[in-house]
Amino acid sequence: MRTLQRVRRLACAAAVALLSACGGSGPAESPDTAPGSGAEQRVVEGGHIVVSSGTRVGLGEAGAGARSWRQQRGPQTPLAGDILIAPEVSVATEFRYRADGDQTGILVQPRSDPACAEGARCAAASKRRITPTASHVEGVREERLLIAPKTQRFNLGGFGIDPTQNFPAPLDQLGDLLTIPAEQRFHRNRVGDDEYTWLRSFLLSEAGETVVFLSIDAVGAGNIITAEMRRRIARATGLPEANLLIGSTHSHAGADLQGLWGGVPQDWLESVLYPEAVAVVEDALAAQREVVLTVRQGDAAAFNSYRRPRVDPSDTADPLMTLLEARDRASGRPVGRLLQFNAHPTSINEDPRTPHPDYILGAVDRLEADGGVAAFYNGPIADASARGGDAPDDATPYERVRARGHAMAEHALRFGGGQPLAEGLQVRHVQATLPVTNPLFITAAAAGAFNRYYNFTGLPLDQIPFVSTLFNALPQLAPVAQTAVSRIRLGSGEAALDIVTIPGEATNTYGQSIRALGDGSPMMLLGLTHNSFGYIIPADEFNYVDTGGGTGLALPFTNYEEFVSLGPLTAPLLRLQAYAPLFDVAAGDPNALPPSLTACFDDPAGADCIVNGLAMQLDFLQQGLADQCRAAGGPESFCALLDPVTPLGDLCRTLPLPPAVCDLLGEAGSAQ
Repeated sequence: MRTLQRVRRLACAAAVALLSACGGSGPAESPDTAPGSGAEQRVVEGGHIVVSSGTRVGLGEAGAGARSWRQQRGPQTPLAGDILIAPEVSVATEFRYRADGDQTGILVQPRSDPACAEGARCAAASKRRITPTASHVEGVREERLLIAPKTQRFNLGGFGIDPTQNFPAPLDQLGDLLTIPAEQRFHRNRVGDDEYTWLRSFLLSEAGETVVFLSIDAVGAGNIITAEMRRRIARATGLPEANLLIGSTHSHAGADLQGLWGGVPQDWLESVLYPEAVAVVEDALAAQREVVLTVRQGDAAAFNSYRRPRVDPSDTADPLMTLLEARDRASGRPVGRLLQFNAHPTSINEDPRTPHPDYILGAVDRLEADGGVAAFYNGPIADASARGGDAPDDATPYERVRARGHAMAEHALRFGGGQPLAEGLQVRHVQATLPVTNPLFITAAAAGAFNRYYNFTGLPLDQIPFVSTLFNALPQLAPVAQTAVSRIRLGSGEAALDIVTIPGEATNTYGQSIRALGDGSPMMLLGLTHNSFGYIIPADEFNYVDTGGGTGLALPFTNYEEFVSLGPLTAPLLRLQAYAPLFDVAAGDPNALPPSLTACFDDPAGADCIVNGLAMQLDFLQQGLADQCRAAGGPESFCALLDPVTPLGDLCRTLPLPPAVCDLLGEAGSAQ
């Protein structure tokens, strides 16, 4: 039935295109005809719609009277009254108009290429707004604990923490003291452009295999949310759930789909996120074009900086930026682009709080200026802050992040013409089971803070009628977290690209350990994809205590990332259960072990050996204590004893300790 409907729509669109080619556009509209008559589809003012070439789109509600529509984006295309006849395009093209209210958007998709039905290498990309309605921002009454309602506001992520989203009124008011929900739907910039949050798809198909990358402007997404998105998309399209790679851009002004900052209304999930997730994939399936794939990769260290305590002086944020590009084989124009970089989007926290993609919007807008639709994924960002991008001194924070994203995209486009990728699309998935040992996560789960967002039981309780109602209401045990991990290989030999998912926020060192498993081909690491399980810290770096004295999570001497993670076993078990098998490393192979352990086999005194890492942790602790001592005005004679650069060999020999140990502590007047 769906195929028959699609054929009818294509036939209708072809008839309209034929009339246009003959100098007409269907029945002429007289001045007495109500504006909008003859429209095949309508888009309400302030709304957004995706249509195919040739569709007659009515702007605003039918019968609303004559309006003065101003075009603000897209190739100049005159309206027939309030009707846009979607032009013929070879790649997705966005049009935006404004009358008196909010900006109205139309994304025109090309007609599907017949070659794609025959197994050619094809691609498509689309996007859909996920802007909350005014009622979502004001709050929706929802039941909690089966006993009382609460007003569920539209919360954004990243600032503060609010574990009370499962509490009924009046206890839910505690959340008002912990985080600030969204207070407006979107940001309108100084040039009159409305800046929305989006759900973006980038689809690749070849020889019967199809994979879809879905990027959400959200701080992260719980496994209940992503599982429901996959289930609905698969049911509507027939695509395998495993081949839907759902990731979050991690904008700290994006929707809280994890429940850690108060969550979002269930009605927004049901009426906006889930249906638009289905639609954005259907858009892409219907607009596939035969393409040529290229990849560009280069250093972009100017756009990020290291943000964790620098225990190892050589630690840096991951500087690699990668741009995958699909160009229409016939026209040469970009059908879709996938940009991946590593930088926390944390710059938008304005009053009033507003949903916003942060710098990602500037990056994708710049890429889309060439045509097509662009999507963005963050990579190993646990230790990476964003920086860079020129903006005038009087720029607003919104203008600064837009300039930063624009500069990032320009930088990626200067990596050269791109390396063509050979034919081939291989898709592999594995499952990993990770224990939850973080006491903060276990406590939060017991308080119901993750309900409606995460299922840590390892059982599909949320899919069982009646049981799911209880599951969403009662406290939750959190013994394990299960996740898929994927490896997508495009091309072959020396003309290949590996795309590997990470179910959280990993450090650069962990990302490098994944890259080391590959064959030297360029690799994109897609963080916060399939799942958002917090920070993933290598075991030799994991420490709940910031030995330098920093205030990570509310208290001095705490590391923020460790307290927002499943625990220290996540990184080694992910390597053993997921990354090793994805790269055909046998379980008994030493390469399946953490690199900090295998480095000791070659050189126990080497810089990469875990022993050296522990020594650096000790040095960092000593240095932190010495600095704290001096800052507090302590006597130098005492503070110097804490300083790791102070030789302690002579002092050691006055104690009943082995001489060999004292020799390691240095001599007075000698260099360490």
